[in-house]
Amino acid sequence: MNKMKKATISVIAILIILISIIVYNNEFDMIVKDETVNIGKESIAVEYAQPKKKREKPGLILFIHGDGPTNKNGDEGYYPAWETLAKENYISISWDKAGVGGSTGNWLEQDMVDRKQEAEKILKWALEKFDLDLRKVGVWGASQGGWVITKLLNENKDVKFAIGVAPAVNWMRQGKFNTISDMEYEGYSKKKIDEKLLIETQVNDYLKENDYQGYLDSNLEKDVLEKDRWDFIRKNMDLDNTSELEQISKPYYLVIGDHDLNVDTKETENIYRDHINKEYLTVYPISNATHRMLKPRHQKDSRMTVVETIFNPRKIFAPDYFKALKEIASKKK
Repeated sequence: MNKMKKATISVIAILIILISIIVYNNEFDMIVKDETVNIGKESIAVEYAQPKKKREKPGLILFIHGDGPTNKNGDEGYYPAWETLAKENYISISWDKAGVGGSTGNWLEQDMVDRKQEAEKILKWALEKFDLDLRKVGVWGASQGGWVITKLLNENKDVKFAIGVAPAVNWMRQGKFNTISDMEYEGYSKKKIDEKLLIETQVNDYLKENDYQGYLDSNLEKDVLEKDRWDFIRKNMDLDNTSELEQISKPYYLVIGDHDLNVDTKETENIYRDHINKEYLTVYPISNATHRMLKPRHQKDSRMTVVETIFNPRKIFAPDYFKALKEIASKKK
């Protein structure tokens, strides 16, 4: 056998090994299914993950997205968490936001009450479809979804607990914190940061007055807000759920990372501890975790993030995040 053939065989063998590793690590220990839920004129594209092993009645957790046009499985970013919960005998459900993927409507036309009502429609459907342990029905909400899950926990009798992953308290303070921390991370000077904050203050003034044309004429921003995004911010910019936290009388599990650039997790923790009865609040500080519970090296998506995700999507997350989910799920047994 000549050197060329040996080299070719070696390359093929390496490729086979790499492909096998990728296939193995992208197989999740759960059963994933899709459905379209038709409610009146609405169509909502749903995806859910079930435990593979049939045991006692499973629990159920609705996954409520954060900001943006998110699809039903968060570009498969939810799968590692769903797998963790499936192993603890939970069904996880999420859906394409309105106007995304297979869902009708436009998520930018929603406020948090609309999103809460949308989640309740899916919850009602799920309670009718699955034979569940009704003591183990909960909601998971990330970032902006945190404003949705406090409403669900307080107002829906079927929701027995909530998991808030990096939720903010106040929309305006969260936006300012995000601007500062993001620009500091990127290495901008204090002068540049102050200039950006001044622009944001001026934009907020136009928002408060609902003067979209004035905003356009001001030329304050190079990346101009589209009208539907403008309207979305207008609907939600006064959000502050402090008073809702005081009403909580069911278990709330607060999961926060120590490398969060989006949300001031120290403020969130302090306000949650001050306003939720300690009988109901459990805080899970996740070490070396970003806003999305990823390891700090994935603070900003990069080629490395893509490569690591391909080879093993579980490994880009902070390990303590899955430990927290497992512990929360086990509390319900």
